Amino acid sequence: MKLNNRGFTMIELLSSIVIGVIVSYSTYAYISYVANATTQLKLSRVANDNVQAIVESIRFNLSMYQVSFETNVLKEDALLAADKLPYGLSNGNMIPRAQCKSDGCQAYFGYVIIPSLFVRNLYQVDIKIALPKQNTLANKWKEDEWKKYTYFITVK
Repeated sequence: MKLNNRGFTMIELLSSIVIGVIVSYSTYAYISYVANATTQLKLSRVANDNVQAIVESIRFNLSMYQVSFETNVLKEDALLAADKLPYGLSNGNMIPRAQCKSDGCQAYFGYVIIPSLFVRNLYQVDIKIALPKQNTLANKWKEDEWKKYTYFITVK
């Protein structure tokens, strides 16, 4: 008897298709994860660069900024409330939050400058910045998406 061994069986074809679909899906999931992580990293880098620029600007031009002499933590939290942050980041530029409606902002931020009670010319700068998550459909901010930076600067 002679057997015909040419070609593949239906089960072999289906199993290879299933394996191909699984590999394709896992590759797609990994690529989308890397794309989201890259976007978040870019936003975080822009935010950190802007935070450093704000701190250096404050350090060298403290007389241009309003300094809060309130050392109450509740007052500081009220000034840095989500709906009261006065600035936005749009394409790496700092703009007033009111302009975010027309220009679109990737993040919002605000800061409070508090002088030290014990050391002359030492100031604490608390900066709060929001980085949105890319997978949210609504443009709402959650508390875990906020980052708070604290710097101590000295001035002449």
